[in-house]
Amino acid sequence: MLSEKGVESIDRLMEQCDLPDRKRADYLAFDRCAIVEQKSLDVDPVDKIQKFINEHLNGRPIGDCGQTSLEDLLNQCPDGVALSNKLYANLTIRLDKILSCADKQTRDTKRTFVNPYAVGIVVILNDNAQVLQPDIVLTKAFKMLRKQENGEIRYPHNHVVILISEAHRIVSDPELDLIPMETIYSDAGNAIPIATKFADHLKSRWAEFNGALYVDSAAHWRDVRTRDPAKVFNVQRAR
Repeated sequence: MLSEKGVESIDRLMEQCDLPDRKRADYLAFDRCAIVEQKSLDVDPVDKIQKFINEHLNGRPIGDCGQTSLEDLLNQCPDGVALSNKLYANLTIRLDKILSCADKQTRDTKRTFVNPYAVGIVVILNDNAQVLQPDIVLTKAFKMLRKQENGEIRYPHNHVVILISEAHRIVSDPELDLIPMETIYSDAGNAIPIATKFADHLKSRWAEFNGALYVDSAAHWRDVRTRDPAKVFNVQRAR
């Protein structure tokens, strides 16, 4: 971020200013028209899946047991949809906390720099959470940006979520190493031209900084695999 012209580190700007009651984001960009908070998914919640299986699936009269896919297991359960929703909530609870915290950081940064109209942008770097495939993260972000409470947007200060999922690769030619990047906008963010401009610019510059090519093609990112071989889970059949 700091290699980009016009990007300022908020921590550096605030070195001599102690505001203990206010949170802060990471960067100001685009002549301070954008506030950027960077978050990382550095822990893979894969252990939660085996724990979920142990609690909810072991002992059921399931046909395919031993080593199998979780999707196949849930499809065999009459309450598979409810179980899938419960597991989804469990796996994405970290994302709830990330986006909730980021909204408060952007809110307080707007107050500190007296810039109530700045675009709030959250960059999520998924380094290690291979079980959280891009579509899972994007679905959660989409819902969080539109979540309401008492008829009002619950988290109104962030308009854009940019996902860079280094834990995954787009399925492609074996010689290519394609990392999925995607952007989700809030309803308000869709109406702000600078939001789209900044998101596109950041993704392009991120690729350039890492010596990579950037191709804006939404048709391919959904067909992804984990960076490392996927884990399998053990299920015990009912006796």
